[in-house]
Amino acid sequence: MADRSDHVAHFVGRVQQVFRPEIPESFWDCEDALADLLKKPFLADALNRELANVAQDATQTRNWLGSELVLHRGGGFALSISIFDKPQRYIHSLPYHAMHAGVGGFGLRCNVYELPPSFRNHVFDPTVRLSSAGVRKAEPREILCLPSGKQAYDFIYEQPTPVLKFVTAAIQPLEWLFTRQALQAWQANDADLSFTQLRVAADVAGRFAHQSSLQPLKRLAQHTHYAVRWTAIQNLARLSRSEAIEHLRAAVNDPHPHVQRAARKTLEKLTAK
Repeated sequence: MADRSDHVAHFVGRVQQVFRPEIPESFWDCEDALADLLKKPFLADALNRELANVAQDATQTRNWLGSELVLHRGGGFALSISIFDKPQRYIHSLPYHAMHAGVGGFGLRCNVYELPPSFRNHVFDPTVRLSSAGVRKAEPREILCLPSGKQAYDFIYEQPTPVLKFVTAAIQPLEWLFTRQALQAWQANDADLSFTQLRVAADVAGRFAHQSSLQPLKRLAQHTHYAVRWTAIQNLARLSRSEAIEHLRAAVNDPHPHVQRAARKTLEKLTAK
């Protein structure tokens, strides 16, 4: 019998044949591969093997993220086993496409909420509210397909529930959080940790103010994520006033309204000085 690494490797190979990260909707063509994987007896083996590795060497924790065991990450998608053990404080929008399946004899149940037609993920608006759209259920090892962009999902469980999660990389720039009672937009966070890391790196580079950071910051000022662009422009000012002003003038026409507004205000202050 093939061991769990062979089962996962076979699944990853099938996904790589049909999924194209640049075409996020191709993710749904992988449902049959996930259904076949769920029929394989690899989950207990995967957990036992990882626990044995940790017991032998406590530094071998690279596959664990809190209560989540990562089985694969790369190529624009990830596969993991996670424990859903308590409700989140807020209702979260999904910034990626996902397929979830309850394992170990557990099914899944989630409340579904509609995002308004006017919703734009990349521009946070505190007036946005969710509307209830019913409940979805899945039997143990039955797949719940959870598209990103039009709905938010809030899982309901009465006991810790192991879940097999198959997800794309972030296809939306932000993950929105909504309050439970009013279903009101509360805040939005970077959907991908790399965006946060780039903003921190840009800020550190600006504070060190070494001229060797000028070109990297100029490149970041062209990043696809609006917050990374703006952080880079802000920190350019610590290295070169002329470069900062040049980028601020260009940012007045940035595709993101928050960057446009911030650039105009900053230029007005510089002009006043």
